[in-house]
Amino acid sequence: MTVGENIRRIRQERHLTQKQLGEMVGASEAYIRAYESGRRNPKPSSLEKIAAALAVNPEVLANSDFDGVKAMHRLFQVFRQYSGELFEYQDKDGNDMVGISFGTLTLMRSWLDRYEEYMEEVERCNEIKDVKKRGEALLQAEADFNLWMDIYPESEPWQDRLKIQKAHDDAMDKIGLNQKE
Repeated sequence: MTVGENIRRIRQERHLTQKQLGEMVGASEAYIRAYESGRRNPKPSSLEKIAAALAVNPEVLANSDFDGVKAMHRLFQVFRQYSGELFEYQDKDGNDMVGISFGTLTLMRSWLDRYEEYMEEVERCNEIKDVKKRGEALLQAEADFNLWMDIYPESEPWQDRLKIQKAHDDAMDKIGLNQKE
């Protein structure tokens, strides 16, 4: 998704109009419309204000527009920095897959926990007999999971893990095990 598409998606999830968002950040409705349509790109300071108004991490907006090659390079960076390992496996349908393991990225645990919670909710939704209610429940489950990702780490009940991860990374740096280029 582009920066503008993410602004629109999150603005609509918050039930805000373009005019209301503009008022919150000190911009006109026309500017918000131009950002969302991709005719204009917000400056970093404007992007910060929009992220704050939408109560999301600025990274959700700033780094949202990338293709497959950029995605791979971002994964390469995380792979190098956090002792990544690749492995092959087969999914439940027998398809060959490739997975990535990060040896020192302890914050991934919360993502896995939240993803498993989301998948359990999807299973519960799929048990709903009424097609319309099932569809609405699935959309809500997806929206809740997206919200968790959009506001991370504020979505977490803990804040100490951030300090733990930083202390761990600092220790790894001191003994030379975090390879940063």
